[in-house]
Amino acid sequence: MTDEKPLTPEKKRFTIFGVELVYLYLFGIIVAFAAWVIENVSCIFSIGQIDSRYHILPFISPYALIVLAFHIVLRDPDEITFFGKRIFKGNGRREKILSNLIAFLIIALCVAGGELAVGNIYEYCFGVILWDYSEMPLHITRYTSVFTILAFGAAAYSLFRFVFKPFLAFLRRRVPFRVAKWICLTLGMAIIADTLRLMLTIVIAGEAPLFWAIKLR
Repeated sequence: MTDEKPLTPEKKRFTIFGVELVYLYLFGIIVAFAAWVIENVSCIFSIGQIDSRYHILPFISPYALIVLAFHIVLRDPDEITFFGKRIFKGNGRREKILSNLIAFLIIALCVAGGELAVGNIYEYCFGVILWDYSEMPLHITRYTSVFTILAFGAAAYSLFRFVFKPFLAFLRRRVPFRVAKWICLTLGMAIIADTLRLMLTIVIAGEAPLFWAIKLR
């Protein structure tokens, strides 16, 4: 007899439609950072500066939910699903075109709904106007516009169409599960804490402060 303890099987991983939650979370963290960069690039052209985007960390957490939404609601632009159930039974050219068109329309509507929801929630609950498209042609209230719906919708659709599946597969293949889990438990939790800090600051102070800003012109 030996004193060696028998090996215990690895704990069952929590998955959503066949993909581990930690990889979706990790992908979301990357998207949140990319959104912070893209918003600052937009600020360079619109107001001539880069800034903290009201966060301490260079991540805008609401954008991370895009990954979860893509995976749960849409899954594949060529074979669009709704919460795991395919909309079209066929797999021909016509079905693929319609599938991609519906995917774009859903994403564009979600962009519009997200802008309206977040903007109005912060205004009516906290009295803060985070952005204002009132001077933009074809604006729909101050929080969204035809231009931003089409532009952000096209960007999100392109991410879904060309990046989502291959990059998710890359993360699952190249990043060890344990590493992904610890990134989510450390950096991921720090991002959530930063978002909660922002919300609490708005509730208490009535405004969302910029921690730093660099004027470029």
